[in-house]
Amino acid sequence: MSVPPKTHRGEMEVDPRFRNRERQPGLDLLRALAIIVVVVYHAALFGFKLPGRVDRFGWIGVDLFFVLSGYLIGGQLLAPLARDQRIKLGRFFTRRALRIMPAYFAVLAIYFLLPAWREYPEMSQPLWKFLLSVQNIALHGGTAFSHAWSLAVEDQFYLALPFLLLFLYRRPRAAIIVPCLIVVGGIALRAFLAAQNPSVDGGVSFRGFQAWIYYPTWTRLDPLVFGVVLAAIERFRPNWWQRLINCAPWLWLPALGLIVYALYLGETKTSPSLPVSGNSHSSPSGWPRFLFARSVRDSRSVELQFPAPPSSPASPTAPT
Repeated sequence: MSVPPKTHRGEMEVDPRFRNRERQPGLDLLRALAIIVVVVYHAALFGFKLPGRVDRFGWIGVDLFFVLSGYLIGGQLLAPLARDQRIKLGRFFTRRALRIMPAYFAVLAIYFLLPAWREYPEMSQPLWKFLLSVQNIALHGGTAFSHAWSLAVEDQFYLALPFLLLFLYRRPRAAIIVPCLIVVGGIALRAFLAAQNPSVDGGVSFRGFQAWIYYPTWTRLDPLVFGVVLAAIERFRPNWWQRLINCAPWLWLPALGLIVYALYLGETKTSPSLPVSGNSHSSPSGWPRFLFARSVRDSRSVELQFPAPPSSPASPTAPT
């Protein structure tokens, strides 16, 4: 009978969670594409513009990041439920906090203690909002550390998702209805908020669009939900997931069509509800792109944050 060798305290040991783990480089590819799109957009703000103003489509990368985050974090939380085990909430929240908060608080301290280093003289929000991760509520671009808005969305998502999944677990009907309500409700809410923030030229007020439509969490839930739904299908309906993976390469063309249509919506000047689709129309195009990349295979859990919005963009369709 063979006895497994003992591991000494000083030796390196592979975490069991990472043994026999499948590599899916498609997700790294999507992250890279999202980063490039967002960086190109913000580089244009400093004079590095590309032909055809393709830099104005930076919102694609933002939504794609949220879809990836929904899939990766949703997959982590759904994995034990799929095995009829409980979610270790303490472990989950501790890992999230240790991953994000040390660097976040260090940068926050620099912003408040060294105002000469800020990109803008005025801070985007008071300190208490940053400490509570609600700095994305009633936010206006063109202020210092405004790019932390996406981190607030992520933090609120991390806080709410485990409890929502525990509520929906063993409630299959509710598990279908609730995501649909979130997506449809988000579309209706954006339409309502757009109607409540009219501009003098008949469109939507840009400052109202920033403060109540683009940055807040309540209008950012649909891409996160798409990601979580994909993770749920993978964990609880493996046969469905395998079919999706097998069909994913064939979804590339319709996905590209959705992306082109979303870009068209973002550039349409005749629609009075233009900004309503400004942060949501990439979500339906995001999940086929995601499925295609997922079939290429990689699953490292990395949450990335997004750069700051411009101070005075010409159009309310492209802040990121």
